[in-house]
Amino acid sequence: MKCTHNAYASLLTLTDMALKKKTTSQTAVSPKKQIIKVNPYENPENVMELMAGICSATPSADTDIYRGAIIEAYNKKVGGMSLCDYLTENRGNLLNVDFEHDLYAKCQELSWSLTARENTEHTQVVVAGGFSSGKSSFLNRLTGCVNLLPTGVEPVSVVKTYLYCSKNCKSVSVKGVNQKNVLVNLNPGVLQAIQHAKQSNIYLASVLEKLFVEVPASNLDGLVFIDTPGYNNSDKANQSNGKTDRETALEALGEGNVLFWLVDCERGTTVSNDIEIIKQFNGKKLFIFNKADKKGPAECKKIVDDAAKTLYKEFPTEEIIDIIAFSTLDNKVYYSKNKGSNSNALESIINCVKQEGNGNSELNKLKDEVADLFDVEISACENTIKNIEDEYKEKLNEKKKLQKEYTKAKEDKETILEELTSINYKQARLCCINDGLERGAAYMRDSFYEFYDDVLYFENNDHWGSSKILTSALNKATQTYNESVKRIKKELDLFTEDLIDDFINEELLEIIISHEDDIVEDKKDRYDWACDNCKESLERKKYEENMKSVMTEYRNVFMSGLEIGIKQYQQKNKATTVNVEEYSIPNVFECIKKDDYKSFLRSFEEGVDMTICNADGYNPMTLAVSMGNNAMVQFLLDHDADPQIKDKRGYNAFHTAVENQFRDICKILLDVDPELINTETNSGESVADLASKQSFSKWIEDEIDNAF
Repeated sequence: MKCTHNAYASLLTLTDMALKKKTTSQTAVSPKKQIIKVNPYENPENVMELMAGICSATPSADTDIYRGAIIEAYNKKVGGMSLCDYLTENRGNLLNVDFEHDLYAKCQELSWSLTARENTEHTQVVVAGGFSSGKSSFLNRLTGCVNLLPTGVEPVSVVKTYLYCSKNCKSVSVKGVNQKNVLVNLNPGVLQAIQHAKQSNIYLASVLEKLFVEVPASNLDGLVFIDTPGYNNSDKANQSNGKTDRETALEALGEGNVLFWLVDCERGTTVSNDIEIIKQFNGKKLFIFNKADKKGPAECKKIVDDAAKTLYKEFPTEEIIDIIAFSTLDNKVYYSKNKGSNSNALESIINCVKQEGNGNSELNKLKDEVADLFDVEISACENTIKNIEDEYKEKLNEKKKLQKEYTKAKEDKETILEELTSINYKQARLCCINDGLERGAAYMRDSFYEFYDDVLYFENNDHWGSSKILTSALNKATQTYNESVKRIKKELDLFTEDLIDDFINEELLEIIISHEDDIVEDKKDRYDWACDNCKESLERKKYEENMKSVMTEYRNVFMSGLEIGIKQYQQKNKATTVNVEEYSIPNVFECIKKDDYKSFLRSFEEGVDMTICNADGYNPMTLAVSMGNNAMVQFLLDHDADPQIKDKRGYNAFHTAVENQFRDICKILLDVDPELINTETNSGESVADLASKQSFSKWIEDEIDNAF
């Protein structure tokens, strides 16, 4: 039949065009699936509904619970005064004059940390590296959850993801933190939608700050892996979170205890850009050359050894845990710099990594810092008390020394006064002696005058008469002279005995007494000063002891209030469950017939067998074609449905499209599988036979003419 021949020829031409187009645009054919199961969040409506639920989620508890407990402790009185009043009154006496400000700042930090969900005592391992180095695949293999994190050539780690490994975990659980810092429970399937936003074209990551995934992994218990994007993927900010991949990666580097740096084995050794960013991580590092199965053991050893030459120059030996070549596909260490080809190298590395954690969460760290504010003041009091005690010993010794000097000064003054009194007595005696000398001299003078008068009388009266008168006068004068000499000699002897050299006048005596008074007064002043110093030290010691006691009590009260506030908040603060509309999985055939695309997508959430047919004999693909629903057909093809599967009628998807003259669907199908042109129905009809039934060949000929 001419019509049949023309229709068939036209279809062949269309097939050749489709084949050429396919050859130039696609070099590999995806394996076809009999059962198609779809993540529900590929459906934009589902994603929008979930996003609305995440954005509107409110915390089950407010940090006001925590703040209330702190305020109560802050205002609780100890010894009649609250901590608030004490800090205000004694600010100048504190070692840290900004104690109150710092306490408030730490409590505020703790409040934020309390709501930040990454607080953990786990050892935090940052998994980072260049774009397409296989980080997500590595984590899936390492944790034993092979389909947990999405993998592929597209950037996948959009939201910073924390993988908590626990021996007590029974199944994978996912929680997210929204932009208002509210924790929400999520379906594990949401991971795929978050990472592969392009499938729904709606960026669920834009409403999430971070993700927490708990996975059952007893061998990794105590570890949390932080998945990061390839830092060198792009300099442009992601549409989902407004950050570049480099910025997201750098944030993660600041959190970890250990760094796992992955490099695609096909890249060879690390490059300078890697070194630059790796140096921004402070901690131990494991270098993993991934996809080692593509190189083989011998080449892997060379890659690791060459990399080691560079890395050991750039980083201290103690910072490098190991350098290994690893195959995610084989789950095997091909070569370890430290352990060679030891099959237990990875287990040994994991044990080493576990030891790098400090077992202290950020929350506990901040609590310790709050306690340290008090402890520093208490310690300062203790040090001051010790210093005062040491000073007091020195001051007490000085006081005793000055007391002795003061006592001696007083004794010396008394001695000098006694000596001066004695000297004054001698001075009085000397005055008497002086008087005696004067009297002796007067007596001698008077006796001489009397002798002189007798001689004159003798000369004037009986000068040559009797010598008795003259003799008597001479004898008398001699006696008087001798008596006078005797008296003067006696007084002179007394003068000599009383040490006339000790004579002191009254002015000098006053000077000496005044000087001694000054000495005593000075010694007294110094002794009194020493007494005051000792007293002041004791008072200071008493104050510091009281301050230590009070600050210790305030510390106990405040830390108790802090613990109560944290505990009450944690007890009441639970993850918010997003109230997404519940629905049953719809029947795929009913969705196709009703042209309900939203329900059609949901029908694949638990999987659809593409070989099952409805009562009319159609399978899902042929029914969607028969209904002329291009979107549904394209969806099935995008998910690797096989268009050659025949339904109970014996028709495949292309047969059905030809039968119904759906030229656009024919093009869609032939673009995917040009071989469809050669298939026949179960009754032996070719596509040409099917086309001839509806004068389809004329359209085919027109299409061919238009194409050329």
